[in-house]
Amino acid sequence: MKNNASRTAIIGLGKTGISVAKYLKNNNLNFDVYDTRKNLFITNEITKYINIENIFLGNFNKDIIKNYENFIVSPGIKLKKEFINEILKKNKNIETDIDIYNKDNSCKTICITGSNGKTTVTSMLEHVLVGLGKKAMAGGNIGLPALELLNENNEYNILELSSFQLEMTKKINCIAATITNITPDHLDRHGTFENYIKIKHKIFNDTKNIIINREDENILKDNFNYRFTFGGNKPKNNNEFGISKKKGKRYIFHGNKKLLSEDQIKLIGGHNLINICTCLCILYSLKFEVNDILDQIKSFLPIEHRMENFYNNGKVRWINDSKATNIDSTMSAINSLEENIILILGGRTKEDNYNKLNKVITNKVCKIIIYGESRNTLEKIIKDKYKVSKVVNIKDAVFEAKQIAQKIMDNQNCITYVLLSPACSSYDMFESYEERGLYFKKCVID
Repeated sequence: MKNNASRTAIIGLGKTGISVAKYLKNNNLNFDVYDTRKNLFITNEITKYINIENIFLGNFNKDIIKNYENFIVSPGIKLKKEFINEILKKNKNIETDIDIYNKDNSCKTICITGSNGKTTVTSMLEHVLVGLGKKAMAGGNIGLPALELLNENNEYNILELSSFQLEMTKKINCIAATITNITPDHLDRHGTFENYIKIKHKIFNDTKNIIINREDENILKDNFNYRFTFGGNKPKNNNEFGISKKKGKRYIFHGNKKLLSEDQIKLIGGHNLINICTCLCILYSLKFEVNDILDQIKSFLPIEHRMENFYNNGKVRWINDSKATNIDSTMSAINSLEENIILILGGRTKEDNYNKLNKVITNKVCKIIIYGESRNTLEKIIKDKYKVSKVVNIKDAVFEAKQIAQKIMDNQNCITYVLLSPACSSYDMFESYEERGLYFKKCVID
């Protein structure tokens, strides 16, 4: 902030907005808070940091700009271009919590973004660093907001950053950064895929070690100075990590050296092997010993709602992949399992190419149960109509899946997977993918 006399407007009163208010209050700075939700419940936590008379709910317009010198925008808020342009035209300051974090942070920061896999990589990095005796904590788009991490006196902060967070952030100062992958997502917010790609690449601004997914054609490799890469293919040198298959089993390689087989880890699927390669590559770029990292990776457990094998009943494996809110995540989930998949899809569709589903709905997907707002749309897209059942909600989908799984068990001596991997957002029935995943697990176990 520039000085104590200049007043600040916080735009958005979610988790990030509250963390900004706490930061400003602790630094004796004056502020008001705006949120477009008219009926937002004001909790005791909010009033601990914000006077009720400084909270304004409902629609606001550019007339408020004249009252403030500084604007701090939360990632969940999509401001109209006219509003932003007016702030810039008036030479006012506009920033995000990440911009403030960059100014005040003194510890080593690792930044992760990507369409898929970023939460797993971020959490794995935290797990490994803590296991190696470092004081480290993950935050940003998961866990604590970035500004809360400033109070923790960590040696390492690992920030997961969404495209919403990167969109208005000016620059990211970190010792290492990566984009796990880029596939079309959040186009309702960002307009075009090209713009989404451009926003993701902001994570490489002012980064000491750029870690590249060498297989992703949407990552603009020639635009950046990098040494270290990861991917799903076999690496060629000691600055590369990747995967190769030997006698039917997949292994993680560092250059020509075999490190781990897939049955030595607790995560499911080839995409998680790539996530491990990403983690290894980042830490190797920071001079950590590979063998020390491996010992920690072996003990890393699946994250809730991400290919989480949460319940086994006889030969039925129930997997909660509620985090799969786009088509590419669901395709990865299907590809990571071997056979007899009962797939549960549904929710609210995005601007995505759902026809791609037909590429992975092969013989190993024996049944598809579609629920929710998207059920009629998805039913029209899926070519194997005989595999499709349509239900209203997740509870009905679980009931249907149990009946189908029982028939398979009665007739075949094999493992069956019931996979909730919706390929859609949760907002038709739930506040978040976490709420959806928890409800799915409750329906299965009850």
